[in-house]
Amino acid sequence: MRERLRSVFPRALPWVGALILIAGIVAFVTVRVGGDSDSTAQSQTTPAGDIEAPPTTAPPQAPVSAAAQKAAGEFILAAAGREDLEKAWELTHPDLKAQCGCTKEEWLTGNIPVQYYPTGNLDGATFGVDESKPRRVVLEVLLSPKEGAEVDPTAFYIGLKAVGNGDKLRWLVDYWAPHVGIPIPQTPSN
Repeated sequence: MRERLRSVFPRALPWVGALILIAGIVAFVTVRVGGDSDSTAQSQTTPAGDIEAPPTTAPPQAPVSAAAQKAAGEFILAAAGREDLEKAWELTHPDLKAQCGCTKEEWLTGNIPVQYYPTGNLDGATFGVDESKPRRVVLEVLLSPKEGAEVDPTAFYIGLKAVGNGDKLRWLVDYWAPHVGIPIPQTPSN
């Protein structure tokens, strides 16, 4: 019996391999082209240009108050520029202070969770609204240095929360971070 298997096996091996290869090709083509004839027919008859994206509804934005904008500008100069750390402390929300985990005295040393940006050579700042609710605002701010400065323009996110009510309402900064873009590699064209 062993001798019989030894003589049949070598002759059958190429045929078994060929059948496995054909089955693999059929499976690959089926998956790449489409599993059933209905979806294949539909994908062939519907040009890509005719497909419409579903409508998106952006959440309604509240207007950004002048007080919030002023607090953001003052914080940038006081904290990011390290021009007035006492004022920066007063403009900082308890959430950001908790993130720092520092006392006021430690804050006044300048070792704070606010990335430094030299505001002495600041030419201007441009604000864009990322999120705006009645008591919460997130702005994207582009800080642009004067021409010839040794620092690049840099974009940051600044978040503000309203505390208090009525005449005692104040805007305090609870978030400051650089806007980090993730580079997308280009596809080589063949």
